[in-house]
Amino acid sequence: MPYSCALRAGGSYNYLVVNGVRRLTSREMLRLQGFPDDFIVNIPYSKLRFVAGNSVSVPVIKSIAKELVC
Repeated sequence: MPYSCALRAGGSYNYLVVNGVRRLTSREMLRLQGFPDDFIVNIPYSKLRFVAGNSVSVPVIKSIAKELVC
């Protein structure tokens, strides 16, 4: 299939496959940006991709600031 989706409410799968490539889940995108696992997200997947993509990775900024100060 060129497009298949396993994002189902209550389903055992929680991933999105587009053209045979697995996309990151909402939680994985937030983890990459340094958000804690208990961070609550109440926005659709498409909006979350935008939010996560435009956010600043706090752990990276902390490391850069630490190197600048020392």
